[in-house]
Amino acid sequence: MTIWRNIIFGCLAIIVTLSIYQDNQMDKELAAVKDRLDNIHKIQIESSYRKYVQDFIDNDFEAIASHFMPPVNFKLYDFVAETHEDVMNQYMDMKANIQEGYAYSLIDEIVISKTSNNNFLLCADYTRYNSDDQILFEGRTQYIYIFSLNEGWKINSLDSIARDKNQSCKNL
Repeated sequence: MTIWRNIIFGCLAIIVTLSIYQDNQMDKELAAVKDRLDNIHKIQIESSYRKYVQDFIDNDFEAIASHFMPPVNFKLYDFVAETHEDVMNQYMDMKANIQEGYAYSLIDEIVISKTSNNNFLLCADYTRYNSDDQILFEGRTQYIYIFSLNEGWKINSLDSIARDKNQSCKNL
């Protein structure tokens, strides 16, 4: 009887060990899937951001507003845009007061990181130029992207912060 009991306990120990091992493998695979999904989201967000920048350069205010999910917090201006029309008006005001001679912007750096609430923070360094390719301004803006089932990733908040040339967006 003790031989059968030892065999049964041995088999149970093997089953428990294999079950724990399988759970570990599943956890690793799930983590890998989450990382791949996050990378897909980052690619979508960067693509959307680059389109937004082009819309900004083109003064296409309706297209600019399409990148946002109201209410939008414009932290630098202490203003919350409740509608897409509010977003368009805010950008019209911003462009009316942009550096004199502004012709275009170039993106110097983009860093995207996931926040604790499954949103994403995009930090962008950019430079504004005049038509003679002279630098007018160097800036840094942080954008919060949220996901909408119907519309995808949209900007929900933005804040211009001081750009320290010695500190990358990666180090924020």
